[in-house]
Amino acid sequence: MSDTSSLISRRHLLGAAGALAAGAPFAASLLDVPALAQAAAPLKVKLGWSGTGICLISVPTAVEKGFFVKHGLDVEVVKFGSAFDQSLEAVASGKIDATVNFILRFLKPLEQGINIKFTGALHGGCIRVLTPTSAGITDYTQLKGKTIGVVDLASAAKNFTSVQLYKAGLDPNKDVEWRVYPVDLLGEAVRKGEIFAAADADPGIYLVLKNSNGSLNELGGLAHGIYKDLSCCGVAVRNEFLTENKPAAAALTRALLEAADWVHNNPDEAAQIFTAYSPIAKPILAEIIRSHTHQHHFGGGPDLQKEVAIYADDLKTVGILKPRTDPAKLSDRIVVDVLS
Repeated sequence: MSDTSSLISRRHLLGAAGALAAGAPFAASLLDVPALAQAAAPLKVKLGWSGTGICLISVPTAVEKGFFVKHGLDVEVVKFGSAFDQSLEAVASGKIDATVNFILRFLKPLEQGINIKFTGALHGGCIRVLTPTSAGITDYTQLKGKTIGVVDLASAAKNFTSVQLYKAGLDPNKDVEWRVYPVDLLGEAVRKGEIFAAADADPGIYLVLKNSNGSLNELGGLAHGIYKDLSCCGVAVRNEFLTENKPAAAALTRALLEAADWVHNNPDEAAQIFTAYSPIAKPILAEIIRSHTHQHHFGGGPDLQKEVAIYADDLKTVGILKPRTDPAKLSDRIVVDVLS
């Protein structure tokens, strides 16, 4: 990302302070101009983002539409691609201040004590589980004995599918086989019979579904059942940054929530913004954006605590979280309200 937005924000704010001093003598006599300029200086934040995750389009939107600048921020966006572990290490070690990603991926490291907290939720609906249309699969019980393709054995989609299998009475470690493929090969792997089902997040899995020309069907995902009313991705901020720079953490959260609201109300323009980050055609990007619940966003209050507790309970049931972990207590510990 270029430094254009940072430069604009700094010049705008410092220029406003100078105009006040030159054009309003009375006000200038009451305020120390250098102090005013210092107070108005943008708050610096390093924010991690995949660079390709369309479900997290709030990040480039906040850059392009000026939401970061509006809230007095100078944000450096650091791209990690699909390397979740690298972004997690970066925020935990202080290389970056905050990141955005799947709640389902954060929960195990958070249970283990990694020093970050959720300050907000951005949207829902971006994980899908696909099966052959010809098989007529309508329930996860029908996946018993089948092979499921995922892009990573620690992925949010694999965790999600494991939970659904468990709820259907299956053991996700014994009753199915997991196989790893790049997302763009999942559809071909199903066609060849190497796997029976596939699970991943958008935009990749949406393209697999769309390019199947009806041969694949969406069995489930974060747009189905209880999950259609839950968030799937959150804003995670390093504890020390929260303590030392709470105004910046609050401003970052507000800017991202406002960007999410804008995306919900302007999906076609949001798709145009994302063409700078993706080779996917704008109309398809707009389809994907509309399929997500960008209207489902809020800060780290009781609503987010309840949702995080639901996910934590899910992961506990399949043994990803420890049996002794209390989902409600974990949620209370790792969700913080910086907006009140």
